Amino acid sequence: MNTAFKDTSWLSEERDAYVLGLLRVVFATLMCLLVVKEWREYQADFFGESFHMSLLPERLVPSRPAYLALMGFQALCGVAALLGPWARPALALSALGGLYGMFCDRLHYHNNRYELLLLTLLVAMTPCDRSLLVLGKARPGVAPRWAARLVGAQLSVVYLASSLGKLLDADWRSGVVLLPRFATARPFVEQHLFPSLMTLLTAPWFAHAASLGAIASELFLALGPWLRRTRVLALWLGVMFHLGIELAAHVELFSYTMLGGYLVFVTPELRQREAVWNPRGGVGKACAALCRRLDVLARFEQRTAREQTELVVVYDRERRAHHGLGAWRELCRATPLLFPLWLPLRLVTWRSRDDAG
Repeated sequence: MNTAFKDTSWLSEERDAYVLGLLRVVFATLMCLLVVKEWREYQADFFGESFHMSLLPERLVPSRPAYLALMGFQALCGVAALLGPWARPALALSALGGLYGMFCDRLHYHNNRYELLLLTLLVAMTPCDRSLLVLGKARPGVAPRWAARLVGAQLSVVYLASSLGKLLDADWRSGVVLLPRFATARPFVEQHLFPSLMTLLTAPWFAHAASLGAIASELFLALGPWLRRTRVLALWLGVMFHLGIELAAHVELFSYTMLGGYLVFVTPELRQREAVWNPRGGVGKACAALCRRLDVLARFEQRTAREQTELVVVYDRERRAHHGLGAWRELCRATPLLFPLWLPLRLVTWRSRDDAG
C-alpha cells in the first residue's frame, strides 16, 4: 500500500502517519513504566518530606497526597495515550506532570528521565493519533512530519552533547575513565570467557582506543541517520550501542527511549517491499506467519507462490529481487526484532549480486 505524499520542505512535508502512531504507543508505554518507577521511589522516600531543592516557590511543592494524585493522573494519561482517546493531549499532560515533579526537586533530576519527558512532549506534537487506536477512530493517510524531525533532532543533540563532552575531556580521550570499568568485568571474563582476555582489557592503549571509538560512534550516531546512504548502518550501530549499554550499566529507561526515538528515521510509507514464500511443506507458511507478526512497521506485502522453487524471495522498494541469504538480509533490515542480524548478513552477502526484479 503506497500512499502519495507531499514533500517540498521540512515544514510542509507530509508522509504516511502509521509510524507516528507506533511512536505514540512506544512513548506512552515508557511513560507508564516511568510512573511505576516513581511510585516505588515515592513509597521509599517522598522528597517533599525531606531535604529538597525546588526550582519553584515552596508553596507549589505538592504534599504527599497531592504527589500521589499527580502520579495517578500521569498513569491515567499514559494509558489514555496508549489506547487512543485524546491521545495527544493525554501524552503531553503525562510528560508535563513528570516535568513538574522534576522542577519541585532539582535533586530528583536525571538526564535519562528528562530526555524521555522531552521526547514525549515532542511526540505529542506530531499527528500520532491517526493510527493504532484501540478506542477512537483512526484516520489513515498522510500527515505533517515537521514535529517528527524535531524528535530526530533531539536525539542528535543528545549524541552530540555526549560525544563532544567526552572529546573535550582529557581523561575520556586517554582512556582513564574506561580503564577502571573494564577492570570491573574481570570476574565475568575469567569465569565465562578467556582469562587471558583481561590482559587486553586492562592495557592502557586498548582503553584509549576504545574511548576514541566510543566518541567516534556517538558522532556517527548524531549525523549518520540523517543521510540516506549511512542511515541503516547508523541505526544498526545505535541498536547495538544501546544493547551494550543496557547489558553493562543501569541507565533506567534511557536505552529504550533512544531506540524508540529511532522510529522517526523509518521510511513512513507502508508495504513497499514484498516477501514471496513457497508454502509447500509447511515451512514457508510458518515463516510467512511469523514474519507477518514481526512486521510491526508494515514494511512487507506477504504472499505465497507454489511455483517458486526457493523458500523466500524478497523484493525491495526498487523492485529488485533478493534470493538466498540476500532475501533474509532484506527481511532483517526491515524487521525490528531481527535487525541486529542485518549487518552480519550484509557482510556475508557483500559480494553477491541481486537479480533485477
